[in-house]
Amino acid sequence: MNPNRGPMMNPSVHITRCDDYEPDVLKKQIGEHLARYPKFDELTGKKVLLKLNLLSARDPENAVTTHPVFVKAVIMELSERGAKVTIADSPGGLFNEVALQTVYDATGISKIAKETGADLNFNTSHHFRKFPEGRFTKNFIVCDYLNGHDLIIALPKIKTHMLCGLTCASKIMFGIVPGTEKVKYHTRFPDPIDFSKMLLDLTDASKTDLFLVDGIIGMDGKGPARGRPRKVGAIISGTNPLAIDLHVARMVGLRPDNIPILQAGFQQGRISEDERIDVSGSGNEIFLKEKFKPSSGGIVSVLTPGPVRRAVIGLTTRKPKISHRRCVGCGVCRVNCAGNAITIRNGKARIDYSKCIRCYCCHELCPHDAVYLTARETGFLDRVIDIVYHVVA
Repeated sequence: MNPNRGPMMNPSVHITRCDDYEPDVLKKQIGEHLARYPKFDELTGKKVLLKLNLLSARDPENAVTTHPVFVKAVIMELSERGAKVTIADSPGGLFNEVALQTVYDATGISKIAKETGADLNFNTSHHFRKFPEGRFTKNFIVCDYLNGHDLIIALPKIKTHMLCGLTCASKIMFGIVPGTEKVKYHTRFPDPIDFSKMLLDLTDASKTDLFLVDGIIGMDGKGPARGRPRKVGAIISGTNPLAIDLHVARMVGLRPDNIPILQAGFQQGRISEDERIDVSGSGNEIFLKEKFKPSSGGIVSVLTPGPVRRAVIGLTTRKPKISHRRCVGCGVCRVNCAGNAITIRNGKARIDYSKCIRCYCCHELCPHDAVYLTARETGFLDRVIDIVYHVVA
């Protein structure tokens, strides 16, 4: 065991096989997972925060967000143990009551809160949190919704990610950074490895008690928002997010050496690439025959030295581009651009590639699917309109 490992050292995970979102089956399996962690045995009078993945206002069947039926099963099990539950996240984009309500409604979470009596967080305040034990980053701006709870459970989704390679347990806590404050972190850490090291410190600073993964339906390809829903058929729990993510990568067939969030952990000695993960439960032998298609951002192997890697990324990675047929000039991409590379001209978004840092937030968050990557996701009509627009604009 590496002596430099952080507080969440136990490289064990529990996996149950779960093929669909059938409520009774889900509730039983969630109960099995919680029973493995003594601090969740008796919760009378305790306040529990559920940190979801609510990236944007998307239908839950798109596999972008934590599924509401999964969330309901967790709430019911916690409530039966006496807990008072609050649901929270800071989705991409603006962080205000109207934006939160829109996301809660679209993702089915408002309905679940009403059915279960759980509270929805609408507190959009934030505070400065010092974290002197951070290995790479020692202070953060985080949401006030973290305060005032006895226990925190994160409910990630298994998805590929164009910047970090994988978004699951090690990345979900980026949602404790409020709204467009996330842009500042992308600007400060444009390199995927550096950004990932920041995320690992942020996760430590959040003091999350348990990661309980919705791995029933995941996403591959152009994750975390535009990829292909993929059945994985698993619920996963553990206290070490890197152990969870390393096993998930193996389970779905992704290469750990091309996943920056894992490589950051390897470089810091938090976990090793050949780590033996102690896996228990009925899903311990789940390994997909059809491997996940990796994220399509074109991440250069993170084994490349940092300065070289940054230069190569700028020259070789796929560029985000604007479909001017779909773009309505709403400005969501501009507000969330970490490189301050996007402007709105003549009612359409335009990207200055000399400033673009390839964080792909524009691609993730565009509500009109107007941002694509240079390997075309759109068709002939879009190409014609783009050419005409650039000639006349």
